[in-house]
Amino acid sequence: MSIEPKISRTEKVRLSTTEEVEYIRNYLQEHRYDHPGDFDSQMDPDYVSSDYENGTVTIRWTAKKWEMNHIGILHGGIMASILDHTAGYAAYAFLGHWCPTVDIDVKLISQVNVGDELTCVGKVIHAGGRFVTASAELYNETSGRLAATGLMEYANGAKANVKVQPESVDQAGSRLTRGRA
Repeated sequence: MSIEPKISRTEKVRLSTTEEVEYIRNYLQEHRYDHPGDFDSQMDPDYVSSDYENGTVTIRWTAKKWEMNHIGILHGGIMASILDHTAGYAAYAFLGHWCPTVDIDVKLISQVNVGDELTCVGKVIHAGGRFVTASAELYNETSGRLAATGLMEYANGAKANVKVQPESVDQAGSRLTRGRA
């Protein structure tokens, strides 16, 4: 299955918050069906709201046992993934196309335990021709504390003509190449 937006940015502007959230939920349900074992599907996010005008998305999670580290608290990498996931969907909701992550800066603030209810709010800060900057804040609703914050940068693939090249994987991970198929 190709992961491509099914509606254009122009069409997205006309969607209400409820319609946008329903679109994202339907898209992800379809994705989970086609890719049941992938990371995003296993995390099982619940999309609460999307606001195109403000460039924000709100997503909820419940911390699961498999996401805990060896001392029984939510793994920092999972928190970074939640922040990236939410900010990435904010960029998608705002721009109408997917953008690959090129930089993540995460601050882990307080612990999260198995079963804790989490809310993450992502916001587009700047959308330029080649890069998009977004932030996210992860709140632990169970403890009432801020758990983590993140500042992410994404390649604005539609304008920068960025393609992910799986064949160029090396020890450092996948490379982004511009303009090469």
